[in-house]
Amino acid sequence: MNSLDELADLGGTWLARCAAAPRRHTGAVVADRFDRVTWRDTYEQSAGLREVAEELTARYEYANDLLADVFLAAYKVGPRVREPEEMDPSRLVNHQVITALVESRQFAELHRETAGDPYAAAMAVLAQAAALRGMLERLREAQERGERAGKVQRDAEGAASVVGEALQGAADEGDADGTVPGSAADAVRRAIGAAEAAEAAARQAADG
Repeated sequence: MNSLDELADLGGTWLARCAAAPRRHTGAVVADRFDRVTWRDTYEQSAGLREVAEELTARYEYANDLLADVFLAAYKVGPRVREPEEMDPSRLVNHQVITALVESRQFAELHRETAGDPYAAAMAVLAQAAALRGMLERLREAQERGERAGKVQRDAEGAASVVGEALQGAADEGDADGTVPGSAADAVRRAIGAAEAAEAAARQAADG
């Protein structure tokens, strides 16, 4: 079976999944570009923030994203935390930490003093440093699971993209009547097999 139409039917599922793949976020707190600029400027001006980031990064790869989330939660007047399914799996621990933080009474009281004030928000991040260390330690196993899930998800999305590339290669090599050389057809089938295996691994990782 070396018809381009038949190969496209086989690979169509993966093309659709690749096109429909939702964007996964690395930030738990919804922010616009002005908020992000405020965070970067504040971070560059604060030796304390950089020291905390350096310390946490030594034990947790995504510490900078977490500190940005804490800052934005303190700085924004009405911070909104994304839904878990919107997050990159590797940042789900950040999401858990931020959710617990913004729902605490202590943070609600602090937020009244920090909203709209980048300096006060930076001080809030520093004040929460010990709590962040403790939460990250307790969530270490969850973070490891999230990192594994994030990797297999990226692998699955990459494998789906390879199917599209293989189909494009088959189309480029095909004849006017849609007949595809055996080598190009085999490349499509191999890509589909790899995508199926990657999807199975992603499902297994999602199931824990």
